Amino acid sequence: MDLHLTPEQSLLRDSAAKFCAAAGPKVARGWRGKNPSFSAARLREAGALGWIGMLVPTSADGPGLGLTELALVMEQAGRALVCEPLGLAAISAAALAQGHVPHPMLERAIRGDVLVVPATQESVHAGDPLGVRTQAAGDDRAPRLTGMKLSVCADGADGFLVSAAGADGPALYYVGRDATGVSLATQQSVEGRALATLTLKDTPAHPVPGRQSSRSAIEALNDLALIALSAELLGLMEGAQQMTFDYLRIRKQFGKPIGSFQALQHRAVDIYMKTETTRSLLYQVAAANDPYRIDPAQAVAVKAKASADALAVTQACIQLHGGIGFTDEHDIGLYLKRAMLLSSLFGNAAAQRRRYADIAELTM
Repeated sequence: MDLHLTPEQSLLRDSAAKFCAAAGPKVARGWRGKNPSFSAARLREAGALGWIGMLVPTSADGPGLGLTELALVMEQAGRALVCEPLGLAAISAAALAQGHVPHPMLERAIRGDVLVVPATQESVHAGDPLGVRTQAAGDDRAPRLTGMKLSVCADGADGFLVSAAGADGPALYYVGRDATGVSLATQQSVEGRALATLTLKDTPAHPVPGRQSSRSAIEALNDLALIALSAELLGLMEGAQQMTFDYLRIRKQFGKPIGSFQALQHRAVDIYMKTETTRSLLYQVAAANDPYRIDPAQAVAVKAKASADALAVTQACIQLHGGIGFTDEHDIGLYLKRAMLLSSLFGNAAAQRRRYADIAELTM
């Protein structure tokens, strides 16, 4: 698929590619198992480049960029296996900027001085973002939250955007990592990054109001997360594809490059088609939606396709590498491990298909 980008979008893509070129498999391998599992200095550099605050509207002194710009940056981040959580930081900054008065944490979050991440998932398979069990008690100005959130990327996080049910229905709240009643139980993921279970017990929180033009702050945050993760998954597919196609060109058997064998060419075409169709869907949805009012059916459709295809592509790439591809020492496996993590966040492909059926009122 050929993208028709504006000169500004092309410059942004090229700038992101240059920034991400300093990452790569070797750097990603070095951060595995560490806490935090990314460079705080690189996150601040991304903030200085304006990427964390790219979705912040002009009314909150942000550039007010759109989903296409977000996708361009996250695609390059996925391609280079960037460890810094650029997508989560960017969508959280957008959420903090929704109200009439921006949240006090917004300015520091945009600079990358602090990391704020979403904490909305309450079941392993995710589901309706508004079907929350975490409760908000007390008055609206000083609520206190009690509940549990799963699969939180709390690694290096200074605060969380938590969904909870209050007197007026589900709403979004900011909770500091050091707030009273906050506890984190971390577990290592297959990718090497720690995911946490966040437990809140009568924890003080600050309301994060929604934008007037959006359905709710929770839905806006969830739909943004699906687009950002899908773009990063697309980048993973591209990175794995490039590494594999290069291998098919140089690896020889029977005196010929293995890429000349028809059976492997068929597999390569399948990989290419999955990558390009995911790209087409992602950028069509990005071009057709406002960051604060994304069609939920389109968001879950993109995440469902990107999650399924990223796993299929990275698995096929490992198989095309032969026996060496199955070893932990080969870099191709890093793309599969990252795809396994990102495809599960905010709901895997099966969870997204179920939610799509609910939104479209389809009978199963």
